[in-house]
Amino acid sequence: MSLTLQQLAESLDLEFRGDPDLVINGVASPASAKGGDLCYLLGKKYLAEIADSLCSAVIVHPQFAQLIAAKAVLLSAHPQYSFVHAIEELGLDPVRQAAGIHPSAQVAESARIGAGVRIGANAVIEEEVEIGANSIVGAGCVIEHAACIGSECRLHSRVTLAHSVRLGNRCILQSGVVIGGDGFGLVRHRDRWRRIPQIGSVIIEDDVEIGANTTIDRGALDDTVIEQGCKLDNQIMIAHNVRIGAHTAIAGCAAIAGSTTVGRHCKISGAANLTGHITIADHVTITANSLVHSDIRKPGVYSSGTPLMENALWHRANVRYKTLDRLAKTVAKLYKSND
Repeated sequence: MSLTLQQLAESLDLEFRGDPDLVINGVASPASAKGGDLCYLLGKKYLAEIADSLCSAVIVHPQFAQLIAAKAVLLSAHPQYSFVHAIEELGLDPVRQAAGIHPSAQVAESARIGAGVRIGANAVIEEEVEIGANSIVGAGCVIEHAACIGSECRLHSRVTLAHSVRLGNRCILQSGVVIGGDGFGLVRHRDRWRRIPQIGSVIIEDDVEIGANTTIDRGALDDTVIEQGCKLDNQIMIAHNVRIGAHTAIAGCAAIAGSTTVGRHCKISGAANLTGHITIADHVTITANSLVHSDIRKPGVYSSGTPLMENALWHRANVRYKTLDRLAKTVAKLYKSND
Protein backbone atom coordinates (compact mmCIF):
# COMPACT_ATOMS: atom_id res chain seq x y z
CA MET A 1 0.00 0.00 0.00
CA SER A 2 0.98 3.64 -0.34
CA LEU A 3 1.31 6.19 2.43
CA THR A 4 1.89 9.91 2.40
CA LEU A 5 5.06 11.23 3.98
CA GLN A 6 3.03 12.52 6.92
CA GLN A 7 1.21 9.21 7.41
CA LEU A 8 4.45 7.28 7.29
CA ALA A 9 6.13 9.66 9.73
CA GLU A 10 3.24 9.28 12.15
CA SER A 11 3.27 5.49 11.91
CA LEU A 12 7.03 5.45 12.56
CA ASP A 13 6.80 8.16 15.24
CA LEU A 14 9.38 10.28 13.41
CA GLU A 15 9.75 13.95 12.61
CA PHE A 16 9.76 14.76 8.89
CA ARG A 17 10.71 17.58 6.54
CA GLY A 18 9.14 17.95 3.12
CA ASP A 19 5.76 17.86 1.41
CA PRO A 20 3.37 16.09 3.80
CA ASP A 21 1.32 14.84 0.84
CA LEU A 22 4.28 13.22 -0.92
CA VAL A 23 3.26 9.64 -1.74
CA ILE A 24 5.62 6.85 -0.70
CA ASN A 25 4.81 3.51 -2.30
CA GLY A 26 8.04 1.52 -2.17
CA VAL A 27 11.54 1.09 -0.77
CA ALA A 28 14.80 0.57 -2.59
CA SER A 29 18.56 0.96 -2.50
CA PRO A 30 19.80 4.38 -3.65
CA ALA A 31 21.09 2.92 -6.94
CA SER A 32 17.82 1.25 -7.94
CA ALA A 33 15.34 3.73 -6.44
CA LYS A 34 12.79 5.62 -8.51
CA GLY A 35 10.29 8.35 -7.74
CA GLY A 36 8.04 7.42 -4.83
CA ASP A 37 10.67 5.18 -3.23
CA LEU A 38 12.11 5.50 0.26
CA CYS A 39 15.80 4.98 1.06
CA TYR A 40 17.89 5.36 4.18
CA LEU A 41 21.32 6.85 4.86
CA LEU A 42 23.56 4.51 6.81
CA GLY A 43 26.47 6.95 7.18
CA LYS A 44 28.17 10.05 5.84
CA LYS A 45 30.20 8.17 3.21
CA TYR A 46 26.94 7.30 1.40
CA LEU A 47 25.82 10.91 0.94
CA ALA A 48 26.92 10.96 -2.71
CA GLU A 49 24.79 7.88 -3.47
CA ILE A 50 21.76 9.53 -1.92
CA ALA A 51 22.40 12.75 -3.85
CA ASP A 52 22.49 10.84 -7.16
CA SER A 53 19.48 8.66 -6.32
CA LEU A 54 16.01 9.15 -7.80
CA CYS A 55 14.36 8.30 -4.47
CA SER A 56 11.77 10.73 -3.12
CA ALA A 57 12.49 10.43 0.59
CA VAL A 58 15.30 9.36 2.89
CA ILE A 59 15.40 8.19 6.49
CA VAL A 60 18.39 9.94 7.96
CA HIS A 61 20.06 10.66 11.29
CA PRO A 62 19.36 14.27 12.33
CA GLN A 63 23.06 15.18 12.15
CA PHE A 64 23.05 14.60 8.38
CA ALA A 65 19.66 16.09 7.55
CA GLN A 66 21.05 19.45 6.47
CA LEU A 67 23.38 17.73 3.99
CA ILE A 68 20.52 16.28 1.96
CA ALA A 69 18.89 18.64 -0.49
CA ALA A 70 15.90 18.24 -2.82
CA LYS A 71 14.54 15.22 -1.01
CA ALA A 72 12.08 14.75 1.81
CA VAL A 73 13.60 13.36 4.99
CA LEU A 74 12.43 11.37 7.98
CA LEU A 75 14.61 11.97 11.03
CA SER A 76 15.63 8.91 13.01
CA ALA A 77 18.34 8.17 15.55
CA HIS A 78 18.40 4.63 14.10
CA PRO A 79 17.80 4.95 10.32
CA GLN A 80 18.24 1.27 9.42
CA TYR A 81 15.84 0.12 12.14
CA SER A 82 13.28 2.72 11.07
CA PHE A 83 13.68 1.58 7.46
CA VAL A 84 12.77 -1.98 8.47
CA HIS A 85 9.73 -0.61 10.29
CA ALA A 86 8.79 1.35 7.16
CA ILE A 87 8.86 -1.82 5.05
CA GLU A 88 6.35 -3.35 7.45
CA GLU A 89 4.13 -0.27 7.53
CA LEU A 90 4.06 -0.11 3.74
CA GLY A 91 2.94 -3.75 3.62
CA LEU A 92 5.97 -4.81 1.59
CA ASP A 93 6.75 -7.94 3.60
CA PRO A 94 5.69 -11.12 1.73
CA VAL A 95 1.90 -11.30 1.71
CA ARG A 96 0.53 -13.89 4.10
CA GLN A 97 -1.43 -16.60 2.36
CA ALA A 98 -4.83 -17.68 3.58
CA ALA A 99 -5.05 -20.24 6.37
CA GLY A 100 -5.85 -23.83 5.50
CA ILE A 101 -4.39 -27.27 4.86
CA HIS A 102 -3.31 -28.18 1.33
CA PRO A 103 -5.07 -31.31 0.03
CA SER A 104 -1.73 -33.09 -0.47
CA ALA A 105 -0.57 -32.53 3.11
CA GLN A 106 -0.67 -35.48 5.50
CA VAL A 107 -1.93 -34.50 8.94
CA ALA A 108 -2.34 -37.10 11.68
CA GLU A 109 -5.68 -37.22 13.44
CA SER A 110 -4.05 -36.66 16.84
CA ALA A 111 -2.29 -33.46 15.69
CA ARG A 112 -3.57 -30.26 17.30
CA ILE A 113 -3.74 -27.45 14.76
CA GLY A 114 -4.41 -23.89 15.99
CA ALA A 115 -6.62 -21.27 14.42
CA GLY A 116 -5.31 -19.54 11.31
CA VAL A 117 -2.62 -22.12 10.57
CA ARG A 118 -1.51 -22.75 7.00
CA ILE A 119 0.03 -26.09 6.00
CA GLY A 120 1.56 -26.30 2.53
CA ALA A 121 1.67 -28.94 -0.15
CA ASN A 122 3.14 -32.36 0.70
CA ALA A 123 3.85 -31.40 4.30
CA VAL A 124 3.79 -34.27 6.83
CA ILE A 125 2.42 -33.64 10.31
CA GLU A 126 2.81 -36.72 12.50
CA GLU A 127 1.00 -37.93 15.62
CA GLU A 128 0.68 -35.68 18.69
CA VAL A 129 2.16 -32.67 16.93
CA GLU A 130 0.96 -29.27 18.15
CA ILE A 131 0.97 -26.16 15.94
CA GLY A 132 0.09 -22.79 17.47
CA ALA A 133 -2.27 -20.18 16.05
CA ASN A 134 -1.38 -18.33 12.85
CA SER A 135 1.75 -20.36 12.13
CA ILE A 136 2.79 -21.36 8.61
CA VAL A 137 4.25 -24.75 7.71
CA GLY A 138 5.65 -24.61 4.19
CA ALA A 139 5.61 -27.13 1.39
CA GLY A 140 7.42 -30.37 2.02
CA CYS A 141 8.02 -29.79 5.73
CA VAL A 142 8.18 -32.81 8.03
CA ILE A 143 7.07 -32.35 11.63
CA GLU A 144 7.72 -35.59 13.49
CA HIS A 145 5.66 -36.99 16.34
CA ALA A 146 5.19 -34.94 19.51
CA ALA A 147 6.98 -31.90 18.11
CA CYS A 148 5.52 -28.55 19.16
CA ILE A 149 5.42 -25.30 17.18
CA GLY A 150 4.37 -22.06 18.88
CA SER A 151 2.13 -19.34 17.51
CA GLU A 152 2.95 -17.03 14.58
CA CYS A 153 5.91 -19.12 13.43
CA ARG A 154 6.93 -19.47 9.81
CA LEU A 155 8.59 -22.62 8.52
CA HIS A 156 9.65 -22.25 4.91
CA SER A 157 9.72 -25.24 2.58
CA ARG A 158 11.46 -28.50 3.48
CA VAL A 159 12.05 -27.79 7.16
CA THR A 160 12.35 -30.87 9.37
CA LEU A 161 11.51 -30.87 13.07
CA ALA A 162 12.44 -34.23 14.58
CA HIS A 163 10.39 -35.87 17.28
CA SER A 164 9.68 -33.95 20.49
CA VAL A 165 11.42 -30.73 19.35
CA ARG A 166 9.85 -27.60 20.84
CA LEU A 167 9.69 -24.35 18.91
CA GLY A 168 8.66 -21.10 20.61
CA ASN A 169 6.52 -18.26 19.30
CA ARG A 170 7.28 -16.02 16.30
CA CYS A 171 10.19 -18.15 15.08
CA ILE A 172 11.31 -18.15 11.44
CA LEU A 173 13.03 -21.21 9.93
CA GLN A 174 14.31 -20.95 6.37
CA SER A 175 14.30 -23.77 3.84
CA GLY A 176 16.30 -26.89 4.59
CA VAL A 177 16.63 -26.36 8.33
CA VAL A 178 16.88 -29.60 10.32
CA ILE A 179 16.21 -29.41 14.05
CA GLY A 180 16.66 -32.40 16.32
CA GLY A 181 18.71 -34.83 14.28
CA ASP A 182 20.91 -37.17 16.29
CA GLY A 183 24.10 -35.67 17.65
CA PHE A 184 27.49 -37.15 16.78
CA GLY A 185 27.61 -39.28 19.91
CA LEU A 186 29.85 -42.35 19.70
CA VAL A 187 31.75 -44.58 22.10
CA ARG A 188 34.74 -46.68 21.04
CA HIS A 189 34.88 -50.26 22.28
CA ARG A 190 37.14 -53.03 21.01
CA ASP A 191 38.32 -50.95 18.06
CA ARG A 192 34.80 -50.20 16.89
CA TRP A 193 32.47 -47.24 17.22
CA ARG A 194 29.06 -47.65 18.78
CA ARG A 195 26.32 -45.05 18.53
CA ILE A 196 25.16 -43.46 21.79
CA PRO A 197 21.35 -43.05 21.79
CA GLN A 198 20.49 -39.34 21.73
CA ILE A 199 17.53 -39.14 24.11
CA GLY A 200 17.49 -35.39 24.76
CA SER A 201 15.66 -32.90 22.55
CA VAL A 202 15.98 -29.36 21.21
CA ILE A 203 14.27 -26.32 22.67
CA ILE A 204 14.05 -23.20 20.50
CA GLU A 205 12.73 -20.23 22.45
CA ASP A 206 10.69 -17.24 21.20
CA ASP A 207 11.70 -14.92 18.35
CA VAL A 208 14.54 -17.09 17.04
CA GLU A 209 15.44 -16.97 13.33
CA ILE A 210 17.37 -19.80 11.67
CA GLY A 211 18.87 -19.61 8.18
CA ALA A 212 18.72 -22.06 5.31
CA ASN A 213 20.30 -25.51 5.71
CA THR A 214 21.33 -24.90 9.31
CA THR A 215 21.33 -28.00 11.54
CA ILE A 216 20.83 -28.21 15.30
CA ASP A 217 21.38 -31.61 16.90
CA ARG A 218 19.29 -33.00 19.74
CA GLY A 219 20.91 -33.52 23.13
CA ALA A 220 22.41 -36.80 24.23
CA LEU A 221 20.81 -36.58 27.69
CA ASP A 222 20.00 -32.94 28.35
CA ASP A 223 18.39 -30.71 25.72
CA THR A 224 20.13 -28.51 23.19
CA VAL A 225 18.79 -24.98 23.83
CA ILE A 226 18.64 -21.86 21.65
CA GLU A 227 17.46 -19.02 23.87
CA GLN A 228 15.08 -16.23 22.88
CA GLY A 229 15.94 -13.72 20.19
CA CYS A 230 18.92 -15.58 18.70
CA LYS A 231 19.60 -15.02 15.00
CA LEU A 232 21.35 -17.81 13.10
CA ASP A 233 22.57 -17.46 9.52
CA ASN A 234 22.69 -20.12 6.80
CA GLN A 235 24.65 -23.39 6.98
CA ILE A 236 25.50 -23.30 10.67
CA MET A 237 26.22 -26.51 12.58
CA ILE A 238 25.23 -26.68 16.26
CA ALA A 239 26.02 -29.97 17.97
CA HIS A 240 24.31 -31.81 20.81
CA ASN A 241 23.90 -30.28 24.27
CA VAL A 242 24.96 -26.81 23.12
CA ARG A 243 23.31 -23.81 24.75
CA ILE A 244 23.20 -20.47 22.91
CA GLY A 245 22.39 -17.45 25.09
CA ALA A 246 19.62 -14.98 24.35
CA HIS A 247 20.04 -12.44 21.52
CA THR A 248 23.26 -13.96 20.21
CA ALA A 249 23.89 -13.70 16.45
CA ILE A 250 25.87 -16.32 14.51
CA ALA A 251 26.99 -15.82 10.90
CA GLY A 252 27.12 -18.40 8.13
CA CYS A 253 29.19 -21.61 8.21
CA ALA A 254 30.09 -21.35 11.89
CA ALA A 255 30.32 -24.65 13.76
CA ILE A 256 29.85 -25.24 17.48
CA ALA A 257 30.86 -28.60 18.91
CA GLY A 258 28.99 -30.49 21.59
CA SER A 259 28.35 -29.34 25.17
CA THR A 260 29.52 -25.79 24.53
CA THR A 261 27.76 -22.86 26.20
CA VAL A 262 27.67 -19.50 24.41
CA GLY A 263 26.64 -16.47 26.45
CA ARG A 264 24.03 -13.82 25.79
CA HIS A 265 24.42 -10.97 23.29
CA CYS A 266 27.41 -12.60 21.60
CA LYS A 267 28.42 -12.22 17.96
CA ILE A 268 30.05 -15.16 16.22
CA SER A 269 31.32 -14.31 12.74
CA GLY A 270 31.34 -16.47 9.64
CA ALA A 271 33.25 -19.77 9.57
CA ALA A 272 34.28 -19.49 13.22
CA ASN A 273 34.73 -22.84 14.97
CA LEU A 274 34.14 -23.53 18.64
CA THR A 275 35.43 -26.80 20.06
CA GLY A 276 33.38 -28.81 22.54
CA HIS A 277 32.96 -28.50 26.30
CA ILE A 278 33.89 -24.80 26.54
CA THR A 279 32.07 -21.75 27.89
CA ILE A 280 31.86 -18.32 26.24
CA ALA A 281 30.97 -15.32 28.41
CA ASP A 282 28.22 -12.81 27.62
CA HIS A 283 28.95 -9.95 25.18
CA VAL A 284 31.79 -11.71 23.35
CA THR A 285 32.54 -11.09 19.66
CA ILE A 286 34.47 -13.76 17.76
CA THR A 287 35.78 -12.64 14.38
CA ALA A 288 35.65 -14.60 11.14
CA ASN A 289 37.56 -17.88 10.74
CA SER A 290 38.60 -17.96 14.38
CA LEU A 291 39.19 -21.24 16.21
CA VAL A 292 38.10 -21.18 19.85
CA HIS A 293 39.46 -24.11 21.86
CA SER A 294 39.23 -22.86 25.45
CA ASP A 295 36.89 -20.84 27.66
CA ILE A 296 36.43 -17.12 27.11
CA ARG A 297 35.65 -15.65 30.51
CA LYS A 298 35.57 -11.90 29.80
CA PRO A 299 33.54 -9.78 27.33
CA GLY A 300 35.46 -8.46 24.37
CA VAL A 301 36.52 -9.09 20.78
CA TYR A 302 38.59 -12.20 20.06
CA SER A 303 40.40 -13.32 16.88
CA SER A 304 42.68 -16.07 15.65
CA GLY A 305 44.13 -17.27 12.37
CA THR A 306 46.58 -15.97 9.79
CA PRO A 307 45.60 -12.78 7.94
CA LEU A 308 45.48 -12.77 4.15
CA MET A 309 48.71 -11.92 2.31
CA GLU A 310 50.14 -12.28 -1.18
CA ASN A 311 50.69 -15.92 -2.07
CA ALA A 312 54.45 -15.65 -2.53
CA LEU A 313 54.81 -13.93 0.85
CA TRP A 314 52.56 -16.53 2.46
CA HIS A 315 54.77 -19.36 1.17
CA ARG A 316 57.88 -17.69 2.61
CA ALA A 317 56.15 -17.08 5.93
CA ASN A 318 54.90 -20.67 6.01
CA VAL A 319 58.46 -21.98 5.62
CA ARG A 320 59.60 -19.72 8.45
CA TYR A 321 56.93 -21.03 10.80
CA LYS A 322 58.92 -24.27 10.98
CA THR A 323 61.95 -22.40 12.30
CA LEU A 324 60.14 -20.40 14.99
CA ASP A 325 60.88 -22.87 17.79
CA ARG A 326 64.59 -22.93 16.96
CA LEU A 327 64.61 -19.15 16.65
CA ALA A 328 62.93 -18.74 20.04
CA LYS A 329 65.52 -21.01 21.70
CA THR A 330 68.34 -19.06 20.05
CA VAL A 331 66.94 -15.75 21.27
CA ALA A 332 66.53 -17.18 24.78
CA LYS A 333 70.18 -18.26 24.79
CA LEU A 334 71.26 -14.79 23.67
CA TYR A 335 69.30 -13.18 26.47
CA LYS A 336 70.82 -15.61 28.96
CA SER A 337 74.36 -14.97 27.74
CA ASN A 338 73.83 -11.20 27.97
CA ASP A 339 72.74 -11.58 31.58
